Amino acid sequence: MSGNASDGEAALDALGDAVLSREVSGRIRFLGPATARALVRRAARPVRLVDGRAEYDPLDRVTKTCCGHLSLEPSADPLRQDDADTIGHYAVHLYLDGLERLPVSVARELARHRGHVYLDRLASITDSAAAALGEHRGGGLSFNNLRSLSPAAAFALAGHGGELSFDGLRSLDLPQAIGLSRHAYDLHLNGLRALQPAVAVALARHRGILNLDLGHVESFTADIAAALARHGGELHLHGIKELNHGTAAALGSRSGSLCLKSLRGLTVGQARGLSDHVGGLLLHSLQEIDEPIARWLGRHRGSLRVPVRDDVKDGVLAALIEHRGPLGISGLSTITPGRAAILARQRGLAGLVLENVRSIDVAAAEILATHRGGLLDLGDINRFSAETATALRRHPLHSLDGDRV
Repeated sequence: MSGNASDGEAALDALGDAVLSREVSGRIRFLGPATARALVRRAARPVRLVDGRAEYDPLDRVTKTCCGHLSLEPSADPLRQDDADTIGHYAVHLYLDGLERLPVSVARELARHRGHVYLDRLASITDSAAAALGEHRGGGLSFNNLRSLSPAAAFALAGHGGELSFDGLRSLDLPQAIGLSRHAYDLHLNGLRALQPAVAVALARHRGILNLDLGHVESFTADIAAALARHGGELHLHGIKELNHGTAAALGSRSGSLCLKSLRGLTVGQARGLSDHVGGLLLHSLQEIDEPIARWLGRHRGSLRVPVRDDVKDGVLAALIEHRGPLGISGLSTITPGRAAILARQRGLAGLVLENVRSIDVAAAEILATHRGGLLDLGDINRFSAETATALRRHPLHSLDGDRV
């Protein structure tokens, strides 16, 4: 037993019969293959089938995910012990935030784990270790301290059957991007400081959720936006606070979910460009929407999430409610009878989500209950009076937490 490997063994020995936690596993700096195997075994949890679901005994509230259960495909065959061994620790995160080196022998053992593995202190990874972890299934892999990644490692990790996170990478070369584009699950690259158009073209071939911050990319050009717009999965551009006319028009050519959660403002021209987008459009941080901008957003096709201020003008609401897809409006805390009359005019069966409503009287609730544009979701029923809740329940498709139809 080497001195380095004993670091992990000592942590496990000291744990005794206690629950393995992030605090304990996160202190491990070095692992040998035998200790890694014991660690993965320690992280495993029994699985039992309850009403068609695999139910788990989670490690603790930190490591528990998915409410402690995993839905299984319907099967006429009973769950076998081999199946339980395979999926029994799917919902368990394994935090190795202190691990400084990853020998290939250890990587092979960690690849047996069926939950997310966090390796966020590793500064480098060899091609052979990447190839071993590329066989990992049933959870994500996080490498948020890596500053470089060889093309061979990128290709190998792209075969991994779960999300990948490389938020420490500041740039990507074309061979790395081509390798990662083969990945079929969520890909997080939130640390990029530079992005070339050719690299954006390669990343657009990725098939899962592509999560890019790009808030530190100095030049987010129309060419880059047009390349990323061709991405076929969900596209999250979280750090972008402003667009120009060219980038808005380029992103507007996209068909597929587009999240611009940090975008703070739009001009009328930019709103017109984004109105051509088809799919989910999330604009959580817009500071102000005037009526001309609202009219263009109301022409968007797909689902739309926008914030408004509580002093929003009726004309803005009237323009937004013309949107034909599912519409989510945040920031609206008070619904008066006048506002309820506008919101009730939503057409089709798109659905309306009003997630921040705190004040609605009985008269406004009775008007809003005449809404026939699909699902009406106001969240928690307990924030309203009994009389208001009774009026809202007259909506044929109301959705109130604790009283959902």
